[in-house]
Amino acid sequence: MDTSFLAAGPITWAQVFAFALFLVGLLKGSDWLAGKMRAGTKDAVSPLTIDMAAAKIEIRQLDEKLNSFKIEVARTYVTGDVITRLERRIDDLVSSVRDEMKETRREMLQAITGRPPG
Repeated sequence: MDTSFLAAGPITWAQVFAFALFLVGLLKGSDWLAGKMRAGTKDAVSPLTIDMAAAKIEIRQLDEKLNSFKIEVARTYVTGDVITRLERRIDDLVSSVRDEMKETRREMLQAITGRPPG
């Protein structure tokens, strides 16, 4: 069997250039493949991002209404005790809604990405 092709010999510039092109092509191919794999995830999360932005806008509007309501209550009920109790109830309600939204967001992300909660 002829094994002369295994013998060490001088490397030509053409071989160096071809090897460099091979490496560049290999890197470009892996980058393209990674981009294709990420594209599907972006499309799946995009509606969730839009929904979260809409929810944040709604929370800001509710916060403005809440502040207006607090001012109206302060004008109607002069006693600080009543205002404090109402503010506490309202703040508890707001924090409860925020906790529910966080839980819903976590469940949606888990359903879309398939990752365990963490």
